[in-house]
Order: sequence, then C-alpha cells, then structure tokens
Amino acid sequence: MKKILMILGSLMLVLLVSVSMAEGTAAYIEAPVIDLTPIFQAVLGILAALITHKLIPWIQSRTTAQQQEMLRAAVSVAVYAAEQLYGAGAGKEKLMYVKGQLAKKGYKVDVDEIEAAVRELTVISTP
Repeated sequence: MKKILMILGSLMLVLLVSVSMAEGTAAYIEAPVIDLTPIFQAVLGILAALITHKLIPWIQSRTTAQQQEMLRAAVSVAVYAAEQLYGAGAGKEKLMYVKGQLAKKGYKVDVDEIEAAVRELTVISTP
C-alpha cells in the first residue's frame, strides 16, 4: 500500500511541476491568434450570393411556368364555357363573362390572352 501511495504522490508531483512549468512558459511565448471569422463570413456571403443569383430565379422560372400553364387552362375553360352559354355572337358579353370568371379565381388577364384562347377555340372547331 505504501508503494502505491509513493507512486501516486510521485505522479502528482511530476504533474504539478509540469503544469507550473507550462504556466511559466505560457507567459513568455504567446501563440499567434488567428481569427477565422472574416473568412467564414466571406464564404457565407459568397454562398448567399450564389443562391440568390442562381437558385431563386430557377425556382421562380419553374413556378411561373406552372402558373402560366394553369392560367392558360383556366382561360380556355372560361372561353369554352362562355361559348356554350352565349353561343355565336355576343362577343362583349362573353368577354365580360370570361374576365369575371377569371377574376373570381384570382387571375388578372388582359384581353390579348383571352383573344388568343378564342382563336384557339375557333381553329380547333373549324374543319
């Protein structure tokens, strides 16, 4: 038992001496401090710029293509419905009906888009 206590005491003394020597040398030797924060901020800024420049327009172009397809379908359906309700002629009433139906669905459509759908309808219906 005495041998174990002697060994532990010796180890503690060696550790104490090494710690005190390390503290004494640390006061004389200053390690250079490298601040990496600006580098990380620059990298994050570049990534944010790339996402803003490339990814967001890509997502928006994909979304608007789908929205345009849905808009064209809604316009076509409204034009077909107006043609069924009002028959031949009555262009002004059909136009107002189509604009009203699209407004109910939340679409803002100009007259050119509606006329294009009417031209499609007449091309498809004529032999």
